[in-house]
Amino acid sequence: MEWCIIDNYMNNKSNWLGPVAIGGVGGSGTRVIAEILIQLGFYLGKDMNPARDNLWFTLLFKRPDWFFKKVTRKESHIMKGLSIFEKAMTAHGKPHSEELSFIMRAVVEMMFKGHDYSGSGRGLWPIRRAVTMLHSKKINRLKYLGWGWKEPNTHIYLEYLNNHFHRLKYIHLMRHGIDMAYSRNQSQLYNWGRMFGIAVNDSSIPLPRLSLQYWNEANRKAITLGRKHLKERFLVINFDKLCTDPRHEIELLIHFLGLDTRCVNMDELERLPRLPESAGRYRKYDLSIFGKEEIEAVRELGFIVDI
Repeated sequence: MEWCIIDNYMNNKSNWLGPVAIGGVGGSGTRVIAEILIQLGFYLGKDMNPARDNLWFTLLFKRPDWFFKKVTRKESHIMKGLSIFEKAMTAHGKPHSEELSFIMRAVVEMMFKGHDYSGSGRGLWPIRRAVTMLHSKKINRLKYLGWGWKEPNTHIYLEYLNNHFHRLKYIHLMRHGIDMAYSRNQSQLYNWGRMFGIAVNDSSIPLPRLSLQYWNEANRKAITLGRKHLKERFLVINFDKLCTDPRHEIELLIHFLGLDTRCVNMDELERLPRLPESAGRYRKYDLSIFGKEEIEAVRELGFIVDI
């Protein structure tokens, strides 16, 4: 593939673009954007699951107990984790003893805290992630246009990521909030709900309403932080629009990445987004369980709600 880079800022700094990160509330369609970036020639990691999650990022950062416990020195711990992650992804040196201890603590927490991170965190899973990370090899940059990763929980760390990666570009996916409220994928609600004061164990509140509260708050925070800190390096993609009008949304993405659409096989990329059968499922449910302000927030974030 012959790549045409039109982003002069990125191109003058390096002939390898990135990092480009992809995140969103779980189930928002981040996998499709990862597939598009891979088609474009971005390296997203060597240890990924079928959903294209970067499992090194998962091991290091999908750790709510660790995140909320590190109150006094939280930023220094997170920045250390990001340094480890960057070394593994770009193969710029091996971790030193203190960084090895950081990785081992992540492994132990995943193994013994008893959490179920949607298929991660139990058995040999954390050990396998650590082994692949510690044996990461230098990337042949001639094979790739740039690098990045996809992991839905990335949005939790936006402010820290911006402080560490000064050239970071971040893509935030959003899918219809009320559809998401009825999804089986509620791991982010349970992992991070306390960040927004959401009482995830309150049995008096229906789970879909708790889920929508999280969706509203998490997306609002991501957008606020992205616009404040990343500015033009922050992009929101509406998954529903991506599926119904893929050319327009993919063109926005291509431009955001600093590429020229004339050098991209748009027909091939347009075939990647597919509107799932669950789209619009919220219409089957009684929406009276939601507050008016919660539904209005979904509209304010760009989605139509039929009542």
